[in-house]
Amino acid sequence: MIIDFEHHYTPYEIWKRRGGKSGQVVRLFSSEGKAINTLGDADHDVQTHLDTMDRAGIDMAVLSGSIDSLEEARLFNDQYSRVAEKYPKRFAGFASTLPLGGKPALDELERAIRGLGLKGVTISSQIDGASLDSRDLWPFYERVSKLGVPIFVHISRAPEGFDAGKAPYDLNRSIVREFALALATSRICLGGVLEDFPDLKFIVSHFGGGISSVKERLERYIRYWDGSFWSGKPLIKAPFVERFNEHFAKIYFNMAGREIGMETVKCALTNISPKRLVFGTDYPLNFADDSAGIKTYIQKIKELDLGNELIEGMLGTNGIRLLSL
Repeated sequence: MIIDFEHHYTPYEIWKRRGGKSGQVVRLFSSEGKAINTLGDADHDVQTHLDTMDRAGIDMAVLSGSIDSLEEARLFNDQYSRVAEKYPKRFAGFASTLPLGGKPALDELERAIRGLGLKGVTISSQIDGASLDSRDLWPFYERVSKLGVPIFVHISRAPEGFDAGKAPYDLNRSIVREFALALATSRICLGGVLEDFPDLKFIVSHFGGGISSVKERLERYIRYWDGSFWSGKPLIKAPFVERFNEHFAKIYFNMAGREIGMETVKCALTNISPKRLVFGTDYPLNFADDSAGIKTYIQKIKELDLGNELIEGMLGTNGIRLLSL
């Protein structure tokens, strides 16, 4: 079974509100002029998703999306529930909410999981400028821990604090978003999140922004500075490198964001267990109108020298366990 853990779908009403136009691909920009997204017909059309999945050989897709308000969250959650109910063997949905939105937002999360049957919750690598180890997020983490569902960490569309990424070419989407994911992964491990909420299950998109390429550097600095790696009281228990690795080993990472990026897959496997990788496409932003490309990516993963059990895990069975399907 092949499960796509990064498959984006936008309800038609919101797609239209954001500027979607039938038969066209529309580029969206932030208030600062950063390119943040595109909108095409595939974003909102369920049948297009199903046709692409069938051609590519994907059995199930986990739907996720980006929101700007609690009203949008409710619309996303209702629509994802309807789609999953209509096609229970093809789609599951991750809930949307505002992690810093207080009781109304946490109640909406509860409704989406317990009332609508959604399988997890989507957040961004940075939330209203706050990092994922901000103590302001502790009430959100506490609620998710009680619900027992995974947290999918998607890219932030225009993360703050990356002024060096401002350029007359598209560094925001190609590089800055990945830096923000690697930082988010590091903060989850080093900032006390998994110390206080050890049962949380995170899925970080895009191979954690390439975290494998800098993980050994992080370990080296933690080992060298020991407790003084933190300014003040350490936020994880000693021995620090071992504890960091214990937290890191709990995190799942999806394989989206690089299209047929086999060098990225090989790099990821240097520091991430294949038991913690789940397949993903970032469709329709990646592989738009390219189901053959998805099929090629799946085939190249199958050709890795890992053994059938681990390969089947990355493509599907890791996800089955993660979603309790």
